Amino acid sequence: MACKSEEVAEHLVNDLKNYSAGEMHNELGWIDVQEHAVKILNAAEKTIFLTPTQLISDTDMVDEAKSAGYKVVTIPKNLKDKIQGLKDISGNIIRDSSQFRKEREESFKFKLVEPNELKPSEKEIFDTTDKIFDLIGGKPRNIREIKISETMRKEWASFVEADGVWEPTTGRIIIKKDQLRSVEEYAGTLLHETAHAMSGASDVSRNFEHQLTSLIGLIISKTIRENSSG
Repeated sequence: MACKSEEVAEHLVNDLKNYSAGEMHNELGWIDVQEHAVKILNAAEKTIFLTPTQLISDTDMVDEAKSAGYKVVTIPKNLKDKIQGLKDISGNIIRDSSQFRKEREESFKFKLVEPNELKPSEKEIFDTTDKIFDLIGGKPRNIREIKISETMRKEWASFVEADGVWEPTTGRIIIKKDQLRSVEEYAGTLLHETAHAMSGASDVSRNFEHQLTSLIGLIISKTIRENSSG
């Protein structure tokens, strides 16, 4: 437990890698020794520690980690719970699924596109922004601006690239450029993120669903009134 030499670390780490195959030595059955091995490995290599269940359920994240050069090491759930938020022997946070997502999100950079850089067809769709907001009574005050980006960060849960994102700290809604393929796609994503801005809630939450339902109701009501008056 006190040893941090590379030779001992190599034996511990190689043994821990054999967890999923059921071929660990008895000493690696001790949770404290497992934790120590994780701390050494996290400091020595680009590694992410996942349970067997996560390997199956979080395939997109696993593929992302492997493509970025991370070594995926399988660990038991009780060890996962024990190491969450802990630091390795070099003082870095141990990289479990949550820490990996956090690091990838913090390293992400939007590639913003100015309106005058859009294709004419894309610019035409982007210029419908105010009309879309008019359907719900105008742009909410906490939304400062709408930006378009070539790149988009991954969804926290699925690790699939999002269509748009609401940034509460900046007051920006950022929408992926490919949503400008049609008014339907752009309007849907814009209103989805607007619902986040108005409700302050995340996806799959009661408050978010309620806000999105209200926006749909406002649009339908306004459309019916305009058609009736016409």
